[in-house]
Amino acid sequence: MTTEFQALCNSIGNEVARLLPEFLQVPEDFNIARGNCALAIMNAAGESYGRLFGDFPPRQRESAMVVWKKANQVWLTGFATGTFEKLAYAGQIDEEKYGLARPEYIGWLGGLEARTASGERLVVAFSGVRGEQDQGILRKAAENLKSFSIVDC
Repeated sequence: MTTEFQALCNSIGNEVARLLPEFLQVPEDFNIARGNCALAIMNAAGESYGRLFGDFPPRQRESAMVVWKKANQVWLTGFATGTFEKLAYAGQIDEEKYGLARPEYIGWLGGLEARTASGERLVVAFSGVRGEQDQGILRKAAENLKSFSIVDC
């Protein structure tokens, strides 16, 4: 893994860790996974980074499995989770070209296409709170850091 990618990932992970307590103050978000959340980041080359939050390894594992599926789906398709499913079910894209079968779709929000400040492709995903807030924490981290930005697609 390149040191530049690792440094960016560490920075994003630290910012998400800083923001997470605020998101977990909302009971509906805390109760999803009781604070046991996961972050995944990938670049175009397939290098990846993961970070777990919380204190209950079995639930951390569940969040990690979901976040990896979100990140991998965005990496394969170039579409945010939720958006890909809408387009596929509406017949607006040829889903077969992405190598995903319908039972494999994640569907939940929280996987996003992004770009580094230098324009390189980045995939970010979060899991463990409501889907809108999975996206929200990533958007807030991007806004605060300025080292990456979310690509709305």
